[in-house]
Amino acid sequence: MAKKTIEKITFKNFKAFRGEQTIDFKNNNVLIYGNNGAGKSSIFWAIYTFLQSSIKSKPEVEKYFKY
Repeated sequence: MAKKTIEKITFKNFKAFRGEQTIDFKNNNVLIYGNNGAGKSSIFWAIYTFLQSSIKSKPEVEKYFKY
């Protein structure tokens, strides 16, 4: 079985991220830090939403993309 990993995430108007921004996860270890409101929790919610999107309805997923 092939190992599946997240190599990068591109955000476009998702929670704290406005416009389009990409975070690269190619290294073995990733440290996410920053000031309050910088988007640390948004990264978690992006991964969570992506994984949950296969079992949630479209409106439940779309609510995270609204301003």
